[in-house]
Amino acid sequence: MLKRLEISNFVLVQNLCLEFSPGFNIFSGETGAGKSIIIDALAILLGKRAAFIKIREGEQQAVISAFFETTEHLQKKEQVNLWFEKHFFVQNPKELFIRRVLDRSGKSRVWINGQSCALNQIRELGELLLEINGQHSHQKLNSASYQKDLLDEYASLNHDRKKLRSSWELWQSSQEKLDILLEEQSAIKEKREVLAWKISELEKLNLSEGEWEIISSKHAKISKLSETLTIITSCSDALDRDDGMVSRLEKISSEIEGLIEDDEALQEISTTFEKGIIELQEACSGLKRYKAAWEIDESQIQEIERRFDEILVTSQKIKQNPELLQETLFNLKEELIELDNDMDISELEKKVNDYKSQYFNLANEISRKRIAVSVEFSSIVTNWFKKLSMQNFIFSVSVRPEVTPNSTGIDAVSFEISQFEGKNKQKITQTASGGELSRIMLAITMAISDVSRTPTMIFDEIDAGIGGNTGDSVGEVLKLLGEEQQVFCITHLPQIAARGSNQFQIQKKIIENRPPITEIKELAYEERIKEIARMLGDEFAKDTSIEHAKSLLSTHCQRISKSQ
Repeated sequence: MLKRLEISNFVLVQNLCLEFSPGFNIFSGETGAGKSIIIDALAILLGKRAAFIKIREGEQQAVISAFFETTEHLQKKEQVNLWFEKHFFVQNPKELFIRRVLDRSGKSRVWINGQSCALNQIRELGELLLEINGQHSHQKLNSASYQKDLLDEYASLNHDRKKLRSSWELWQSSQEKLDILLEEQSAIKEKREVLAWKISELEKLNLSEGEWEIISSKHAKISKLSETLTIITSCSDALDRDDGMVSRLEKISSEIEGLIEDDEALQEISTTFEKGIIELQEACSGLKRYKAAWEIDESQIQEIERRFDEILVTSQKIKQNPELLQETLFNLKEELIELDNDMDISELEKKVNDYKSQYFNLANEISRKRIAVSVEFSSIVTNWFKKLSMQNFIFSVSVRPEVTPNSTGIDAVSFEISQFEGKNKQKITQTASGGELSRIMLAITMAISDVSRTPTMIFDEIDAGIGGNTGDSVGEVLKLLGEEQQVFCITHLPQIAARGSNQFQIQKKIIENRPPITEIKELAYEERIKEIARMLGDEFAKDTSIEHAKSLLSTHCQRISKSQ
């Protein structure tokens, strides 16, 4: 129940604090005074999107706050508790203080009991605390889906509907997956062949953990050593072969030695040659010893080079770096398993059929419940018609097979009325006027009030298009609803206003060179007489209007029995 509402710098409201009581609360005032500001403020407080134009002219910030009690209406209280648990809010759902701040920068912030809250969260909570029936809410009755929702609410099918939606989504998602799979069989088959070939190549390679690092390191060393040994062999051959440098120097030295007998001056030159030959021979021996020390098994070299080339060729085939080949093999196998699972059409077809069967089992059960409850619901709404000056109207619910199943089931639900016994039934969208739609909506609200009772209900000008005795009837029904729920009604009809347990007057105050101010105050008994007299029209017969207002207020406690 809404206990208190505070508004500052919102539209035409400067500062406002209202305390509310249970029962049937009336808001009245001249046209244009700002009666709908209350509804707009509550809607924005509970999650409706708002633009900065809602901020009062000349101000930078608007603040709306409200205090709710949830001590009654057990079903909604349990749902509020579940909401607190779901969104991890500090538990104290008996008292809810909700505050929202709007500023001209476009920012908007919401708090619940001091904790910051997202708009989608507050909207969800708001549906449990408050129901707003705006001036055009009855137009929702033109929607077939809304009619189905109302019937299901009366039949307490919300839990069944959630299960059905879940079943529908499983069926549709698996069906969509199957359809895509059937369309892409050729592409998937080709992809599988490529995956299988890559896996085959990698498995043939049989690369062990860390093998590439070892092979590539050895190959680098062998490549450098081979180049060195080639140079060493070439140098050794140049010195030691038959026509090599040592042999040629020995021949030259022998010829010079043969000339020493004729000229001893050549002795020193011959000695130098002999020394050079000895040093070259030692160099040649050193080269041979170096080569022998680094001699490697040729077959080992060939095996390292073969394995290196094999790994490199495979990596080029599958277009992956050699160091990633093992990881690639693992990933390819996982992808192939997933693809094979996806290609298992028979298994997927079985799933689709299972989900479809589950859906229709649930949908058929819901359909049976709808058909069973539709007669009772029709009778109750028709009885409320009689109390809303629609005595000859007969309400009925048609539950027929839906052309195409959907997440709400296999039924097409439509509300129909006939204006007297024996007349052909017609859909309410085809025959009901605006004023009649408003009363039909109120009758349905009364019918479902026992099974789905929102703690606070607001009706904005439900009297549109009606008057006279019909207004009396609507006022009596709203008053009766106010005995079980907190009801707010914005009205122009005095016969409705007189039945309120509390009445608030809304006035627009004009101040020169400043934005107007909307003021709201709760009226005492004498003030209510004057306000209802104004609503009756007291410009030319004020005394008569005053007496009529007193008469209305003195008789407003008449009751309508709610027994159906």
